[in-house]
Amino acid sequence: MQDFNYHTHTYRCGHASGSDEEYILAAIKAGYKTLGFADHAPYKDYPLPSSHMDISMFDEYVDSISILKEKYKDQIDIKVGLESEYYKANHDERVMLHDRLDYLILGQHFLDPEPSVSFFKNNSEEEILEYGRLVCEALDTGLFMYLAHPDVFMSKQENFTKACVDVARMIASKCVDLDIPVELNVHNVRKGKHLISNKEEYFYPNKSFWTIMSEYPIKVLLGVDAHKPEDLLDFDAIEKSLNEVSDLNLNFITKPLI
Repeated sequence: MQDFNYHTHTYRCGHASGSDEEYILAAIKAGYKTLGFADHAPYKDYPLPSSHMDISMFDEYVDSISILKEKYKDQIDIKVGLESEYYKANHDERVMLHDRLDYLILGQHFLDPEPSVSFFKNNSEEEILEYGRLVCEALDTGLFMYLAHPDVFMSKQENFTKACVDVARMIASKCVDLDIPVELNVHNVRKGKHLISNKEEYFYPNKSFWTIMSEYPIKVLLGVDAHKPEDLLDFDAIEKSLNEVSDLNLNFITKPLI
């Protein structure tokens, strides 16, 4: 099992539960050597209490993880980061946050911060292509350590369309060029498979997407995307995710990124 996880949320995002310390204790029990917290990044001008932490919580978040990092330093290596979308308008804000953190990961859930329309519905071909363009533009900034759930745009999609193919290739090419890893995210496995283009697949990790990714020399890591402490102990979800791509010969990272 991969002994590091950089995708861990906290109660501050409004849709996760458990204390910071409970996540750390669960990670130690699970055998992780490195645990990175990457709660949903705050937005100064676009508060979304059920999706992101409020900007007023940021200092306390960093301080809390820093204290626990020292407390458990002999048992586990703790890192503090954020999972963030990218919009050109708030690039400077992301840079300022990055300077106080160990890392940022890119998790592009929305096309635009206002009105923050989610991808979790059937999207047009143009919306899917815009997702790909935003992701590539974000990665070009050099701010992000890796790309989380690159296939998140498949959430509640009924078909793997030409735009989906084009976006998969767009993302793969960009990540290879920049040497940026992509994440096989296990969170959605808990929701089971769905009928997509007449095949039973997870929304993500989506087999059709990862089949295309496997054609490229791209680095891959697992992301638990923990929203409660016990997610870090859910080895079944990890096994199912790995089984989904076991025939694709993906290049999994074996050492921590930081």
